[in-house]
Amino acid sequence: MQSNKRTVLLLILIGVLVLALSGVFWLIETGRGARLANQAYRAAAQGDWERAYTLAGRAEAEGEADVRTELSYRKAEALLSGGDTDAAEQAFRALGAYRDAQTRVLDCRYQKADAQEQAGDLEAAKAAFAALGTHRDAPDRVKACGYRIAEQRLSNGDREGAYAAFAALIPYADSQSRAESLALALTGLTDPEQAMAELSGLTEADKAREAQRAGSREAIKNGRIATGQAHAVFLFDDGHVEAVGDNTYGQCDVSAFQSVTAVAAGYRHTLGLRSDGTVVSAGDGSFGQRDVGAWTDVKTVVCGPWDSYAIRTDGTLLHCGFNAFDLSGWTDLVSVAASETGVIGVKADGTVLCSNEAGRFSDGGFCDACVETGAAFALKTDGTVAGAAALSDWTDVLALKCSPTVLVGICADGTLNVHALLPCDEAFLNALLAETDVESVSVSGTFALVLHHDGKLSACGRVPEQIREFMDHMSGF
Repeated sequence: MQSNKRTVLLLILIGVLVLALSGVFWLIETGRGARLANQAYRAAAQGDWERAYTLAGRAEAEGEADVRTELSYRKAEALLSGGDTDAAEQAFRALGAYRDAQTRVLDCRYQKADAQEQAGDLEAAKAAFAALGTHRDAPDRVKACGYRIAEQRLSNGDREGAYAAFAALIPYADSQSRAESLALALTGLTDPEQAMAELSGLTEADKAREAQRAGSREAIKNGRIATGQAHAVFLFDDGHVEAVGDNTYGQCDVSAFQSVTAVAAGYRHTLGLRSDGTVVSAGDGSFGQRDVGAWTDVKTVVCGPWDSYAIRTDGTLLHCGFNAFDLSGWTDLVSVAASETGVIGVKADGTVLCSNEAGRFSDGGFCDACVETGAAFALKTDGTVAGAAALSDWTDVLALKCSPTVLVGICADGTLNVHALLPCDEAFLNALLAETDVESVSVSGTFALVLHHDGKLSACGRVPEQIREFMDHMSGF
């Protein structure tokens, strides 16, 4: 009996020992990948990249994930630290969405621009910082480079060039007073405003036209009409709002839109700006594009296809919805527009901010802008449009409207300029070109609504039947 007990105890002890040894071997096996990964990282830190990648391959074979990708990230970091910004940028680009690789691409460009400035290549540095948009302090670096360029020109005896550079920087630093002093010296006049007007080449008639154009832009009733993918929104003179068309997502349920001063429409959602600066919404909110309930002090509302944007009275930007754009630091805005692939804004100083490279405008003097896939357009205060050579003959434009298929310019004489961004129905384009006495326009991919100065509405393109029928019977707009 005693022998049997000893046998049982021995068997139990052997079983426990086997289990313990199995656990040890399991820990050894499962920890092998991590150990190999750490060895790879140590080899990389010592500069032995060949051995690092060999170890990384073995670590991944043991089940450790992303070791080679992490090594590539660290190698890109080493290249950047060593000053090889071009190779570092290429390496970070190749990493796609891994960690913050795309932000580091911008860091590479920033460091390159900084090196150009330090080397005295101010024009190249200014252009490079401008191309970075709002990344880090790039907007301030653009102005700092511009200021140094102005001082450089002045020290070289180029007073006219220095004046132009200081004038373009106003109101940065003391550029206003520097420009005024140079203007007085160059013209011999005693009134700074007159001196600067003379140097700019503006006659009294030119200044009058500029003032009239600015007033006309203010008079354009943006926000009276809005078009979504297949619905339309109308703000009537008495302040009530009606929406018609596809209502699958409730985008036409606007009974709560009271005391509204402007409307906007995305593909499947609708926004209304109330007179108290708050915002009301309807329709699809699956991407967070209706998270506007806490917005206050708003003066402008705009929709992207799946996003919502607003400019507050202090010029700051609010946004929500399906966007992955870095809009931090967007301030002092006077206008904003959005598409599925980007956001573009114009600041009070006339410079342009854009979330993608298509909208990098290095100079100023702008008042409106819009962006679409692979293209961006900006309106100058003189009525010309930048962004495509095909628009060089566009003049006296007051506002821009854009859809994925067409860019429309509202002209001072009440006509429309039209530029196809994608292959379009010729009848649609010709109908837009035939419009006259235009006050405002809203364009979707396949149709447009036009508001005339006499309050009448017209429609162009493949207008959904429900919208056309509503317009045929509407009154009091």
